Amino acid sequence: MPYLLSPMARFLLMLKPQAPVTSVELLDQLQPVLEGLEAEVDHRTPAHLSALLRGGGETQRLQLFADVQAKLDGPVLELVLMSREAMGQGAPQTRAVFERMLDLAASAMPQLDLVFRSDRDGALPA
Repeated sequence: MPYLLSPMARFLLMLKPQAPVTSVELLDQLQPVLEGLEAEVDHRTPAHLSALLRGGGETQRLQLFADVQAKLDGPVLELVLMSREAMGQGAPQTRAVFERMLDLAASAMPQLDLVFRSDRDGALPA
């Protein structure tokens, strides 16, 4: 029987600005969330950033990707949290960091509306 790997943990959050904003401004608003997660940004462009953080101690490295996506009714900020933790067991360490990210985003960015979260709404937006 072949050895099968469980898919790695991946949680997606989508936020929509309540008022017009540029991609750069949208990513700048993410700074308190990054600080709260102790995330270290390793790459940034005007519409994208990636950061590394530790969620489960020294053994569990997590990656955070933020992308500003242009949509017909205005931009959305997509936040993707990923790790090598197995989703087959619910990825409890990664899920805990995702929950912390949700709390930080809600308090630090009240001007953004939550429009999608993969743990509640399914793997991908419709």
